[in-house]
Amino acid sequence: MSGPQNLHNALLRPPIIQILRAAGYHSTRPSVLDTIADLAARYLLLLGSSTAEHAANSHPDDPVPTLADIQLALEDAGAFRPQMRDFEEDWCREEDMRGVDAFLTWFTGPANREIQRIAGFIPNEGDVIDADLLEKEDFLTAMKKKHSKTGEESRYAGTVLGKDADDHPVLIEGGAATSIGEWNSQVKSQVAYAESISSTISSVPSSLSDPEGMDI
Repeated sequence: MSGPQNLHNALLRPPIIQILRAAGYHSTRPSVLDTIADLAARYLLLLGSSTAEHAANSHPDDPVPTLADIQLALEDAGAFRPQMRDFEEDWCREEDMRGVDAFLTWFTGPANREIQRIAGFIPNEGDVIDADLLEKEDFLTAMKKKHSKTGEESRYAGTVLGKDADDHPVLIEGGAATSIGEWNSQVKSQVAYAESISSTISSVPSSLSDPEGMDI
């Protein structure tokens, strides 16, 4: 397994643990947790790829996903159940909203609220609420601040955990070229010179390269 996959799975474990805890599970084996995290990652990848496909098919000139594309991807993944097929809706001449309503009921219901409470986004009963802390940070932002001695995100710049770093030239010391760009230009010129020499040799008359046809 590659490095990015290991990192993404590690970042996915805390939300999975919070969801399991909200569902009433207080312990599990690491192998079980890794399996559930892998299933969740595959499901999110399925939703993302399906949304991109619907966006490319529905409006190829501007393939930016819209809410309709996300809804179609959720339907393909089976998130909206029970729900009739398109031809069944046409036959009944009405739009079946049972799956969407059930999803919205779960999203705004006690199950998802308990997940948010376990994750720290909703205060527990009896907690003193500070107006400045109503919008809590996610666990990744809080973890980065906790492990950063300066409180800045400069150490994460240019990585998947931080902002994109500014492009700057890479200098080469001890060589004929002083930068990657100059080295690339030199390599291309050498290849072009070798190709020109090869074409010149191949264009020499065959009689000059034939010892038997030459007068010595």
